[in-house]
Amino acid sequence: MSSILSRSLTSSARAGPSRLFTHTRTLASHAYLPPSPSSSSSPSTTPVVSAEATTTTPPDLTPEQRTLIDSIIRVDQAGELGANWIYRGQKWAMDVKGDKETGKQVEEMWENERHHLTILSHLQTQHRARPTMLYPLWQAMAFGLGASTGLMSKEAAMACTEAVETVIGEHYDDQLKALQPLLNPSDPTSPAPHPSLPLMAKILEEFRDDELEHLDTAVEEGAQKAPGHSLLSAIIGAGCKVAIKVCEKV
Repeated sequence: MSSILSRSLTSSARAGPSRLFTHTRTLASHAYLPPSPSSSSSPSTTPVVSAEATTTTPPDLTPEQRTLIDSIIRVDQAGELGANWIYRGQKWAMDVKGDKETGKQVEEMWENERHHLTILSHLQTQHRARPTMLYPLWQAMAFGLGASTGLMSKEAAMACTEAVETVIGEHYDDQLKALQPLLNPSDPTSPAPHPSLPLMAKILEEFRDDELEHLDTAVEEGAQKAPGHSLLSAIIGAGCKVAIKVCEKV
């Protein structure tokens, strides 16, 4: 078993049930969606949170803390934009090739990323975070990456997903660690964190788990059988890390 797959399976096990079963558990991101009817046979997945958690931003953050929140939202929003365009490119390639089965798998993962982008756009507005100024560049590069790997082969497309989601999953973990001092201040006299911050952390956990499930799917669908898998993964992974660093500032 490769180290990438091992990390993915370990993270997925730590995170809990797979996305196949998320209709039975509460999803933090659904706090930003209109309430949906529920029944005893189909329980609601919407968490109970205060209006303050989804409409206001912490008023008493230090400049460093505000910079952290701003950076987290900007990077993640840009990342989800990129993911959407990668899957758009892969879906286009599968349609061109007439590969309906892989196209359906790509569409399912793409739908998940569209939801992520919607929620991060809510967070960007709520916390008045500055979005990246490089949207057009990320769109073009991401679509090109998705389309080119999709045209190469199904396995190459899945190798692209594996590489991207490995980096993104690790990055979400890093962000969650960075948020811990805000969620659990060392000073016992500190006030409780603003309700938007625990909600944000739960959303990051949810999205991390989604990305790791995409990684698992990619591996199961032959990612590591792609020609030049190691080189392809290294190049794509390095590109993702550079994009993250750039978006932290720009």
